[in-house]
Amino acid sequence: MKKRSVPRDREQGIGTRRKNFEKDLSTKQHLQKKNARVQAAHEDQGRAPGPEKETRQGKKTADRLIREDLDQTFPRSVRVRSRADYLKVQRSGRKMGGRYLIILSIDNDLPASRFGITVSRKTGNAVTRNRIKRRIRELQRLHRKNIVPGKDIVVIATLEASEASFGRMQAEYTNLMKKAGLTGSIPEK
Repeated sequence: MKKRSVPRDREQGIGTRRKNFEKDLSTKQHLQKKNARVQAAHEDQGRAPGPEKETRQGKKTADRLIREDLDQTFPRSVRVRSRADYLKVQRSGRKMGGRYLIILSIDNDLPASRFGITVSRKTGNAVTRNRIKRRIRELQRLHRKNIVPGKDIVVIATLEASEASFGRMQAEYTNLMKKAGLTGSIPEK
C-alpha cells in the first residue's frame, strides 16, 4: 500500500503557510482615480446639501372617485353579511326565479332593506363571478330607492348569468322585483 502524502502546511503546523503568506501582504492601500470608468461630465455629483424641496406635480386630490351622493354607495348597513342571515333567507324566504337571477326575500325587523348576493363557482372562474357580482351590485344600487323597507333580499345568479348582458339582467331584475312585491310603497301578497 502507498502512503498518503500529507500536505506540507499540515506537516509544519496548521495554517503556518497561510500565516507566512499573509505576512507578505502590504497594508498600504493603493489610491485610485475616483470613478475611473466614468467620465468627469457624467460623474455622480452626490447629494445636494440640506433638505430637498418637494416637487409635486399633478393634482392634489385623491385618485379615487368621490361620490357626493352617499345613497349611491353599497355600505355595510344595507348588506346581508352573516351566514345565519343568508341561511334564514334561503330556508324560509319567498322565491322568485328567472333565467339569469333568483330572488329570495324575507321580512326583517330593521327600518331599511338589506341586500345579499350569491354567485356559485359553477357559474365560472373568479373573473366571471366577480363580473356578475359587480352587475348585481349595480342593479341593487340603481333600484334601492324603489325597494320597500324592512326586507332581507338575496339575489342568486344562475348558471346562465355569465352569458347575459347587463340590459337583460336589469330587465329581469326589475320584473322579478315587481312580481315578488318588493318595489313600490305597498307590497303585493
